[in-house]
Amino acid sequence: MSTKIKRIVSVILVFVMSFSIHSTAAAEESTGSGLVLSAGALTLTEGSSAVLVAALQEGFDASRLACVSADPNVATVIPVAAVNHIANFQVNYVGSGTTVVAVYHLDNPAVVAYAAITTSPLIMDIPSRLGTNHDNYCEVTGYTFVPYDMNQYASMNDYKYTMNLEYRCVSYQDDGFSKWGCYGYFYDAAGTVLKKVHLYCSSLSKNRIYKSEFHVPVNAVRFSIEGF
Repeated sequence: MSTKIKRIVSVILVFVMSFSIHSTAAAEESTGSGLVLSAGALTLTEGSSAVLVAALQEGFDASRLACVSADPNVATVIPVAAVNHIANFQVNYVGSGTTVVAVYHLDNPAVVAYAAITTSPLIMDIPSRLGTNHDNYCEVTGYTFVPYDMNQYASMNDYKYTMNLEYRCVSYQDDGFSKWGCYGYFYDAAGTVLKKVHLYCSSLSKNRIYKSEFHVPVNAVRFSIEGF
């Protein structure tokens, strides 16, 4: 690996460390030094890909642009085409997680722009506030997927992943409702509910972190949590 590429990877690894779940919602253009990307954030589901468009100023050669992923186990990137000052790169889902890709100029690594990538086996439909009591509510702070443990559970043909969900109490102002909860739903491609799950805690406390573990049905394509 060349010194230039090592420098780019080092920078995007720092970018990854500062990346959080809340930064993945927007898909705004990302502007670097003389370089503009079509999206500052992309979300990919299992088996999907997306095209990231990079634009230099007119008159510059986009064929000299390259793209690298900080974590190829999460997403990979391949060049698609470069015409005049525009280059297209295809970002491919590999595994569940978060990473960052950097588009940079081969002759001048200072010309670089970044896009945050979130990959998930499911479309995650998560509102900013969770709960049924407007004075008491939580927010999701993270989620991970691991392969379903076929050796541990009997119904091995019913599930494909185990989802670990983490959420934090943001507001607790109503002492009369210390028991908090809301529901999540797994949907198939036709919009049919495959499974209903309950996010629950019996002793709500502000800033406390809670965790839930749910098995993902094999035909699930979307997970939605109720908000207000």
